[in-house]
Amino acid sequence: MIRPHRVSVALHRLLFVFLALFVVPASAQESESSDVHDSFVVGIRGHYRVGRTTAIRFLGDASNDSDAITLETLDGDGVRVNIDGFRPRPNGEVGYVVPGSEAAPLALTVDGNRYETRFPIVGVPSRGASMIPSGMPWVVAIGDPLGVDRIGASDLLDRESRIGVTRVESADSLPSRVWGYDGVDLVLINGSGADVLESMTAAQQEALLQWNRQGGRSLLCLGESSERLAQVAPWLTELLPLDEVETVRIDPAALETFTTSQTPLDDFTGIKLPRQAGKILINGRTKRRISTVLAAQYPLGFGRVTVMAADLDSEAFANWPERSDLVSRLTGDVLVELDADQLSRDRTTSFNDLAGQMRATLDQFSIKSHFSFSLISLIVMLLVAAIGPLDYLLVNRVLGRPLLGWLSFPLMAIGLSVFLVSQSRPVLTSTAEQGDEASDGLLRSNQIQVVDLDHVDGVGRGFAWSYTYSHDPIDIDLAMPRSERLRSMGAEEMQSMLFPMGYPGRTFGGIQLAGENTLLPSYRILREDSQNPIVENLAIASRSSKSIAARLQFVPRLEESVEMMRRPGSEQLRGELLNPLPIDLLDGMLVYRNWVYLLPTRFQAGGRIAAVQDLRQKNFRWLLTKQQAMEKNATETTPWVVGDFSNAQRVAEMLLFHRAAGGTLYTGLKDEPLSRLDLSHVLVDDRCILVGRTEQPLVDFGVKKHDSDDASFVPPQGTSLSMIRVVLPVRSTRLD
Repeated sequence: MIRPHRVSVALHRLLFVFLALFVVPASAQESESSDVHDSFVVGIRGHYRVGRTTAIRFLGDASNDSDAITLETLDGDGVRVNIDGFRPRPNGEVGYVVPGSEAAPLALTVDGNRYETRFPIVGVPSRGASMIPSGMPWVVAIGDPLGVDRIGASDLLDRESRIGVTRVESADSLPSRVWGYDGVDLVLINGSGADVLESMTAAQQEALLQWNRQGGRSLLCLGESSERLAQVAPWLTELLPLDEVETVRIDPAALETFTTSQTPLDDFTGIKLPRQAGKILINGRTKRRISTVLAAQYPLGFGRVTVMAADLDSEAFANWPERSDLVSRLTGDVLVELDADQLSRDRTTSFNDLAGQMRATLDQFSIKSHFSFSLISLIVMLLVAAIGPLDYLLVNRVLGRPLLGWLSFPLMAIGLSVFLVSQSRPVLTSTAEQGDEASDGLLRSNQIQVVDLDHVDGVGRGFAWSYTYSHDPIDIDLAMPRSERLRSMGAEEMQSMLFPMGYPGRTFGGIQLAGENTLLPSYRILREDSQNPIVENLAIASRSSKSIAARLQFVPRLEESVEMMRRPGSEQLRGELLNPLPIDLLDGMLVYRNWVYLLPTRFQAGGRIAAVQDLRQKNFRWLLTKQQAMEKNATETTPWVVGDFSNAQRVAEMLLFHRAAGGTLYTGLKDEPLSRLDLSHVLVDDRCILVGRTEQPLVDFGVKKHDSDDASFVPPQGTSLSMIRVVLPVRSTRLD
């Protein structure tokens, strides 16, 4: 029988053990790390995309004067990456990361305190924080969403909208840097968002403008609210070719005809848009029967702005059944769901996007073995001869000791195996020979670089993507500093960002990973928003590769002003063409509308072509698709081979002008992560594009061993494709 006091003692001991095992370690852990999910806001109001630069806001105790801020997450390979170098913004923004997967862990270390959370999972964007999946359009609405958030939704079928809409109700939720809009397909602005626009900081305004110039897309609804928007957000006028804001009363007949509506509209007030610029989408009349532009699309740098001369958020349009259809048609393919039948059904590949084909192309490294198949066959025959007749004659007849065969046979087998293993180290083929220590470990890198210069709006940008392969395990540091060639083009005040490129899934063709890769150590990205970012301690496993990319933006400076001319009503250019670049252009082309002028093989820096009309001309779409004219007015198009990884330049040309070549209908592949490289929309009446290759890379790329005493970065061996495009103005003139 157990006495009561002994039971009490036992209970006290059990309680003490419980407190020692659970309570004390928990409190110790809380002092080092704490979960504060409610204090983190990722992306824009909790919405983000995997593999895209995502803003991180922390509403906790992060001081604005703190310098020691580190963000940590997992990249697409499940390896931990730390990002340093950001300073907090007044709205709580502490930095930017690129999440490699859904629900990736996120940690913030500030002033020695560590806070942890996770990115949201895929959900319904209209209900709160959620990952925006690949293939779902993402719209940021500053004002009324205009019914876009109800496209594809059905209460009867319990089906949510197929459009991810982030409705901005406070300016604090908007990014302060241009990188925060990465992954956004459309920004929608109307009069209902006037209060948000008025409260935006100068950094937020500049971020939105830069995003639009760097390739973003916006839809502005400017009706009766135009004058107020011009007062509270005068920076919006920089998006439009307007000298002053003027409104007129518009007859709605053109809108009813455009949407084939059976519901009449009342007269409305709209902004007066210019007719000489941009692409007119809807033409109409005022109440005084004067022709006016109802909707137009204007190029802005590498982006575009669509303007609707009406307040679509007003009560009259809110009750109009065709409002959503009008918005969808004005935005083109942004809100149009891709038909699955248009995608390639090639079972030999695991990707469904052009980015996946480019990834596979860059990840090709030619390995040359020391031994050919014939030599290996000869060695096997010699081994058979050695352990057969030779061993019999030597051991039995010459030495007369048959038992020595048990020793001679394994010695010959082991010796031959050691020899073959010692000589089995492969040789990576390369045209360059360098003695750098980083190359001694069979380190190679394949790169693609695209630099764009807009000579009309004064915008410059760059994209560099590198795949680095190592045969032996190695820890390296990697840098992409400003090159002298970019400096000569005006890239003095350049902003750059280094980040891991690619994530698992159908887009890049990777295998879906679960959790963290604990075999590889974490690496660090230093000063990711500075002009010279560096990746430190990047571990590459044996016989594997790592993908790193960089985005650049700067204000270009060209030596001479270049302007092309054309006759009114014609798509033919004429006059002199000057190479405004300080470098030679290889295999150059001048593209205008759907025509391409083939330049000499080498167009020297500052070179001139007296009469561009004398150059050989071709249909641009035919050139991209390798279409040829056959007999009896028939044509033959070369099909796109999804599994062809041998020609990086061919894949790059398709990325640069995907829609001009027919888009998904031609390639059978989507174009999502690298869609901003496509400048097909810039081929309008008042712009042309000079495009070609450069002999030397425009973006420097260097590596060194992490534990090396030498601080210099050396370019690794490998292939590098460097493309450059220059947007030039076109002026319409009559012949003399």
